[in-house]
Amino acid sequence: MKKMLLVLLAAVAGLSLMAQPPQGSGPRRSMPQGGRVKVLIDNDLCGDGDGLFHLVHQLLCTSSDVRGIVGAHVGARSQAWGQTAGEAAARNNAEISASRANEILELVGKAGTITVKPGAPGPMQDARTPVESEGARLIIEEAHKASPERPLYLLFGGPLTDIASAWLMDPSISKNVILVWIGGQEYPFGHPFPPEHFRGNNLVEYNLRLDVRSAQTVFNDSDLTIWQIPRDVYRQALYSMAELDDKIAPLGKIGEYLCGRLGGFARMADTYVLGDSPLCLISTLTTTFEPGAAGCFYETTAAPYVTDEGLYDFTRTGREIIVYKTIDTRLLFGDMESRIRLFTRNEQ
Repeated sequence: MKKMLLVLLAAVAGLSLMAQPPQGSGPRRSMPQGGRVKVLIDNDLCGDGDGLFHLVHQLLCTSSDVRGIVGAHVGARSQAWGQTAGEAAARNNAEISASRANEILELVGKAGTITVKPGAPGPMQDARTPVESEGARLIIEEAHKASPERPLYLLFGGPLTDIASAWLMDPSISKNVILVWIGGQEYPFGHPFPPEHFRGNNLVEYNLRLDVRSAQTVFNDSDLTIWQIPRDVYRQALYSMAELDDKIAPLGKIGEYLCGRLGGFARMADTYVLGDSPLCLISTLTTTFEPGAAGCFYETTAAPYVTDEGLYDFTRTGREIIVYKTIDTRLLFGDMESRIRLFTRNEQ
């Protein structure tokens, strides 16, 4: 029996090592042993509804110590997905994203317990000049409360404006943070889009396109540790509308709120990409022994140079970064559904 237990422990450790790089090689990957994971969420919550699903899931995870939420912009557009004309006229996108975060906190019974700040109201004008905001200052403040041994995971589901600005304002934060970013187009070792998608601006992935200058700051100039989930990988988080109506919508106020945000254009298809949800999977839903996202696989590669057009230039490369290739959707969606169901049951 003892021998069998040792074999099982070795197998678990082996899976964890496959999913994450070993200590001392490649990009830093400090995960606290047996402790809560410090995270700060920055997302365009007034954009596509996937960010709302991620935020609910992250807040319901018991090992997730959410240190703050920053509402991000959705580019220079005056009216974003889910906004009324009145909202667009009254406030900028970042402020609306912050208000969405407060709505979610109310739903999960955490109103007033987590700091919420708006980030930059729009993209950077150049790669050297930060857009100062309450959100960028919150990132700096929380980064200085972290350490290399117990880092702050910056979970970005939209543009990189706020972390690029925070780094320009205070480059010393690099040693204490790990940037986990949903964004950027495919890599040569990834799964390419069908040819019909490579037309016009679709060649540059959506989140990168929202602020190319900030991506240049982060990839070309900064020394930030980057764990990237590019477009071909976050699109693996594909959920059907039938599943949403069957598994999420009946789950009390949370289900009603989340599914209510997916009207109009989203309902024209049978599926929806919950593309921001891998942020919770990579940062929080990790193994107990040698913590890591054991069901997800990555490539350690040189960071590409981001051009003025938002494209990758692989002839000019920088430090090593982690780029994920697959995600464990069974764990991701099974855990999300169960946590919302259990929360709703307890509330009732």
